[in-house]
Amino acid sequence: MLQGDQDHQDTFSRIGTLETISGQDMQVIETFVCQLYGKPSHTSVDKVRYDKVRQFFKGNIGILSNSEGVDLSQMPPCQNVLMLHTQRANFQIKIWRASSSNFPDLPKPENNRWRLSSSGGLKIKWFG
Repeated sequence: MLQGDQDHQDTFSRIGTLETISGQDMQVIETFVCQLYGKPSHTSVDKVRYDKVRQFFKGNIGILSNSEGVDLSQMPPCQNVLMLHTQRANFQIKIWRASSSNFPDLPKPENNRWRLSSSGGLKIKWFG
């Protein structure tokens, strides 16, 4: 998948080189994730999630109040969570790319989907 698409290759090669992920790059990443979840014609992970739920319940909307039996590991992240994961990955890769520098110029983790805990450590910001 990645080898056959120059847009995907260009986007993934930029991860960790910029302060933040651009909206255009996020769209390419989102389209790539849709392909990973078996929906190559989709460009929205939220639409993929919707289609997978409809497929699971076969259009029976009344049963949606009971999510028992839904395998959440088969669901892509929603758009907001995908963005958070991507920004954290961008920050981590930026650290790795700067690892050979004595004094790397790194952005603040709080600006990259992490948060400071009350004890001074870092915690992942899971949801927007």
